[in-house]
Amino acid sequence: MPVPNNGVLHLVKKDNFPKNPNIERLAAVRKLHAQKKDNYIGIAFLIPALLLMLVLIVYPLVNAFYLSFHRQMIYEIKGVFIGFNNYIRILKDSAFWDAFKLSVIWTFSTITGQVLIGVVAALILHEDFKGRSLARAFVMLPFFMPTVAVTLMWKWLLNEQYGAVNYILMALGLINEPVSWLGSSDLALFSIIMIGIWRFFPFVTINVLARLQTIQQELYEAASVDGANAWQKFWNITFPAIKSVLAVVILLRSLFMFNKVDIIMLLTRGGPGTSTLTLPVQAYSYAFEGMQIGRGSANAVIQFLIVLTFIIIYLRVTKKAQEGA
Repeated sequence: MPVPNNGVLHLVKKDNFPKNPNIERLAAVRKLHAQKKDNYIGIAFLIPALLLMLVLIVYPLVNAFYLSFHRQMIYEIKGVFIGFNNYIRILKDSAFWDAFKLSVIWTFSTITGQVLIGVVAALILHEDFKGRSLARAFVMLPFFMPTVAVTLMWKWLLNEQYGAVNYILMALGLINEPVSWLGSSDLALFSIIMIGIWRFFPFVTINVLARLQTIQQELYEAASVDGANAWQKFWNITFPAIKSVLAVVILLRSLFMFNKVDIIMLLTRGGPGTSTLTLPVQAYSYAFEGMQIGRGSANAVIQFLIVLTFIIIYLRVTKKAQEGA
């Protein structure tokens, strides 16, 4: 404010006033209390989610570890502690390794098909053509359909007596008699692999298509000027751009497919015989059909350790991808 001084007015700056340390300390304390209040509110909103996670994830996991060290039938209240005997028994059982081999075949085959078809579908849907939006919607449809609806639909399509697949193949002259796609031990695994590819390739398509839309078109135009063909453009421009996305997608799909149980259970229940008996289905069979909850839990824990390996690899890959970006 203006202050007279010998008839001359001059302005007194705010900075010229002496600072009061008590006022500054009080302001800092109030700010700290406000931050703590916000933190408490955030924690309060997180508590329901944490409790839900504790009930649905942590407790079943800890209980599975506990039961895996006991010999206990599903109808028994308390089992007998037997240490690592369940694990030793499982690892010595050839049925476990047969199921593990089938799980690897199931996972590798479905992932390979999903990636190949998913990338091709993404490349096609990235092009500009009439009806592209409708085509994208139809391609994504299998991924968003309920699993029960998918399995019932494919059971009808692959039915030996009145299935549409047999009818079409016989009409084209490709087969002479109806084929039992899900009832034959030679074809059941092949059939569920094909269904798994069809069901989940849209996941790859969605992620790859999202990455393709971020590539600058000037790169393709420059490559065309240099005389590059379609394969050279894909290998030198498209593939390097989608490589990191594919690595993450492959790890995620490997994690999900190795642990997949619903499609196999609804289609074949691990049969005929043990031709589609993967590790998750075997664990279910031990625990609920054989009523050996301890052995089933040990089987599930072994699967958890395998899946945990996938998760660690996934986290490292995503961390490197983020650092590279």
